[in-house]
Amino acid sequence: MRPDIKLQDARILIVDDEPDLRDIFAEWLKASGCVSLRTASDGVAAVAAIQAEPIDVLITDVRMPIMDGVTLVRRLYDLAIEVPSIVFVSGFGDVDIRHMYDLGVEAFLAKPLKREELIGCVERAIADRADLWLNPMTPPPRQSMQVEATGVVGSGGGSTADSKCLSFGRGGFGTQASAPLGLGPVAFSCRLPSDPLHGNANRVLAGHGLVRWFSRTDLTVGIEFAYLDPSCRAWVLDEIAASAPRSFIPCPWEIPADSAH
Repeated sequence: MRPDIKLQDARILIVDDEPDLRDIFAEWLKASGCVSLRTASDGVAAVAAIQAEPIDVLITDVRMPIMDGVTLVRRLYDLAIEVPSIVFVSGFGDVDIRHMYDLGVEAFLAKPLKREELIGCVERAIADRADLWLNPMTPPPRQSMQVEATGVVGSGGGSTADSKCLSFGRGGFGTQASAPLGLGPVAFSCRLPSDPLHGNANRVLAGHGLVRWFSRTDLTVGIEFAYLDPSCRAWVLDEIAASAPRSFIPCPWEIPADSAH
């Protein structure tokens, strides 16, 4: 992401096979100050557009002819084309949420959506990470999670023999819970081993977040950050900046397709 980017400076590509929706989304963004807007009708056209000129935010429908949104994101990954922020829009509920976040998609908006939903989502997507996660949820989450993690592993797809590790993404983390969790707000406290190399002793990841997916089979969970406690905020931001993860919320374990909700 380019530093200090504002909505009026963001380069945005809207991909949808419905011309009316492309026009509506573009008009909403223009009315909010965005001036660098392009559109495409399918994934193939979107890849060509991004290869011709870099973008900051990709807003794409999931179901499209020729190349759908999921295939589009995978294609960009295969081509090593960096798209800092990706937003999925769909009228269907058949998206695998875990893999969506693992691929780097950071938001899923269900059709029909309101103007303020789209604008708010884009503004959060382009915000500097240092400006996010500053305020506790009000009211505080009713459910809580405490984890004794065995370490921190690199984010991204694949599997690890130790699912008790914690894996950071750009906007959250994946780990193993000690008890079932429901989707929605959660207060978390994850104790991590000390890291003398970086001066991090008795590290505790604490704050509020949103449970975005949970596997009933092995209790693995993906949590999006909403608030980071001041005691851990600096080192978490440093960890994310140093690893530069492509995933938004990593899903580093192989989970049966029907086991998460």
